[in-house]
Amino acid sequence: MRTTTHGIRRVISACVLVVGFIAAVSLSSSVAAAASCTATGFVRGGVDLTAALVNPGTVSGVVDATGCNVGVYFGPGSHGQVMHADIFGANEFGVVNNGGSVNVMNSSIHNIGEVPFNGLQQGVGIYWAFGAPSSGNIMNNTVSQYQKGGITVNGGSAVIHGNTVTGLGPVDFIAANGIQVANGATADIANNTVSGNSYTGDGQTQSTGILVFGGCFGYQLTPGISIHNNVLRNNDIGIAVENWNDTCTAQTAVMTGENVHNNVITNDEQTNVSGNGCSSSCQGYQAGITDIGDGDSIHNNSISGIGYTPAVDTASMFIVPIDLSLATDPSVHNNDIG
Repeated sequence: MRTTTHGIRRVISACVLVVGFIAAVSLSSSVAAAASCTATGFVRGGVDLTAALVNPGTVSGVVDATGCNVGVYFGPGSHGQVMHADIFGANEFGVVNNGGSVNVMNSSIHNIGEVPFNGLQQGVGIYWAFGAPSSGNIMNNTVSQYQKGGITVNGGSAVIHGNTVTGLGPVDFIAANGIQVANGATADIANNTVSGNSYTGDGQTQSTGILVFGGCFGYQLTPGISIHNNVLRNNDIGIAVENWNDTCTAQTAVMTGENVHNNVITNDEQTNVSGNGCSSSCQGYQAGITDIGDGDSIHNNSISGIGYTPAVDTASMFIVPIDLSLATDPSVHNNDIG
């Protein structure tokens, strides 16, 4: 069956990782820093985060960051690479690029977050810092067992190719994202496999496989992102491109020009319960692709599974393959829905 779209009402997603000066909650560590942890000067939630390695140049092998906030930290103006590394144990971030030129490639980043995992908005595998002029490649990594996000690029630029990003599966304590690009960052997102980002709790939110976000919460618009040839499995939303106005009430009036094409998006679960708001009673929200923007292109994608098939019981769940209810002048063609 060819392209089908459905317009529905939904509230702004609360699953975006909001950080920096606009952090809504204190993100300070609940883990005592180990003696080998070093202060980075990277302050978040009023805390100078510590790291197992600071500006190390080249990193490979095992990095056990247990007791530290960060596994590997690269600061402003630094140059470095993480190659064939195994990084785990930090409660805030696995790898941070805060204004450096850094490649993270062929590495495993896992078990990043609190022990046990909880609802604090922290625990990201690979992180390009909010508003920093960070650059580099994020390629061919395995990112798993993260609390809030697998890969987050909140500024600068990145090539995000060939990564396998695996969420926790359906959980009720946090809405995680597999890959997030936001705050005016530029990126090419291709050939990644992203799965298991599924939220079953309340709070009017949902998880997303690949999220592009901008325009409110103090974020710049994030236009012109290309998302192609990815495989998305069992995420509440497979791909969401969301550029809002500055009050978070409607899409931006600025041309955004996102390009979403040749992705395979599947979901065989109906699990979200609150993502479409709670004006009278909470309603779940799941979509293969959500578009909130102006002039975005969505073409040649394959979307399938009961998780993206419109639900019979519309009183409890809105499920759609492609949601254009807050899009202006989208170009939508040659998508296979089934």
